[in-house]
Order: sequence, then structure tokens, then C-alpha cells
Amino acid sequence: MEKENFITIVDSDGNEKQVELLSYFTLKSNDNKYVAYTDNEEDENGNVVISTAEVVAKDDGGIEFVGITDPKIVEEVKNVLLDLAK
Repeated sequence: MEKENFITIVDSDGNEKQVELLSYFTLKSNDNKYVAYTDNEEDENGNVVISTAEVVAKDDGGIEFVGITDPKIVEEVKNVLLDLAK
């Protein structure tokens, strides 16, 4: 049986939320770190929603999840997730 990994994130409104960490990886193209996680909510089709973000180190030693806006990076992250699903 696989061990589930849960982390607590803080959203932009300051609300804490426990989510399941699905994957943590580094893209070869930019050497930046990314994360895939879910709170196990389902979309209108019954599919579990997976969120992704770039992991950025903060000056205080913590980390921050930053939304991915570059379409090229979004596509690369999508491809990583598809490879992981195989």
C-alpha cells in the first residue's frame, strides 16, 4: 500500500488547506522545481482536479507555490504529468 503524503498550503486569501502531494520534480529546460497536488475535489465530469505550481524559495527559508503562467512551461509540466500517469 502506498503512503499518502499530505502538506498544508496557504492560499492567496490566507486560508490553510491540506492537500495531497502527488509529485515533486525538476524540469530539465529551466532547472526549476515544480509540484503537483490535489485536494481530491472532482470536476463536473467526476475527474479529480490536479493543481501544479512552481516551487520558489523565500528569503525566510520557506517555500512558496507560484502559479505557472508561461504556456511553454505549462505544456512541459503537462507532459511530465502524462508520463507519470503511464
